[in-house]
Formats: sequence, C-alpha cells, structure tokens
Amino acid sequence: MPTPAERHALVFIAAVALVGAGARLAATTRFERAVAHGERGMARGRNDSTALNRQIAAVDSARAAPSGRSRTRRQPPTTPALKQRDAPRAVDVNTEPAAELERLPRIGPALARRIVAYREEHGPFGSMDDLRHVHGIGVTTATLLAPLVTFSSGYRPFQSETRPAHRDFAPSMN
Repeated sequence: MPTPAERHALVFIAAVALVGAGARLAATTRFERAVAHGERGMARGRNDSTALNRQIAAVDSARAAPSGRSRTRRQPPTTPALKQRDAPRAVDVNTEPAAELERLPRIGPALARRIVAYREEHGPFGSMDDLRHVHGIGVTTATLLAPLVTFSSGYRPFQSETRPAHRDFAPSMN
C-alpha cells in the first residue's frame, strides 16, 4: 500500500502526463486544420512558403540538369596546371635555373632562388621528399608540383659515405 506522499507523487505524474497529452492533441488538431485550409501551421513569416517553393524548384532543376550537376557550380581541375606561361614538358628541378622554376604553380622568384641555393649547397634532389626540405615547400605545394617536376639522376652520396673515413677508437686492451 502506497504512503500518502507516494499517492501525491503518482497523482502529480498522472496530471502532468494528461496535460502534456492534451497540449499535444491540441497542437496536432490545429496543425491538421491549418493544412486542410492551405495555411501554414506554425507561421514564422510570410515568405516561408515561397522560400520553400523556390528551394524545391532549385532542387528539381538541379536533378533535371543533363550533366547531373548544377550549372552554377564549377568543378576544380583534376590536375594542377602550370601558370600562364605553360611549359610543354616537365621541369627538371636539378638542372633548371630559377627563371624556369618560376613557371611552376606557387613558385615565385624568392622560392625559386631558395630551391637553386639549396640544390647548390646540398646537391641534386632525389625525390619530392628532398624537395620538401626547402623552406616554403610544404605538403600542399609538393602535391601540386609532383606531376609537373622531374629529378635528373645525379650522384648523391649516401649519408654513410659523407662521414669521415677514420674514427678515433678507444685503445684496445690486447
């Protein structure tokens, strides 16, 4: 048998449930009545229905487009193109002067000079990873340059070959 406090709590919960159900029923009937008369149920402004109709028309016209995509949206190029002064061949980073390197996208005069200076100081580049050591060439620039550059086969000594030939070892205890 519930205590008087528990009975009061149960009555309160039942009353809240009945009020909630009544409010939901009233809102549903009001919405159905508005729909039946061609009005908006929860009006926010006068232009809501016209904006919705315009959006629906835009979606329908996009679906009906022959290419399957909207004509207002421009697709990005699949491969990066060279600048206006297009070169018909790939640029060899190990042999070309700074003026030729400037033809590449995102390579201006300063970066071209840095590439040449790095090449002269450290030797020819062997791959894109080596080119990324130049200050100013990051992941994005390297990705753009990858199909546009080549690396001539120049001799690059291994790191072990550049170390001094003799080492000072501790005297042996023989």
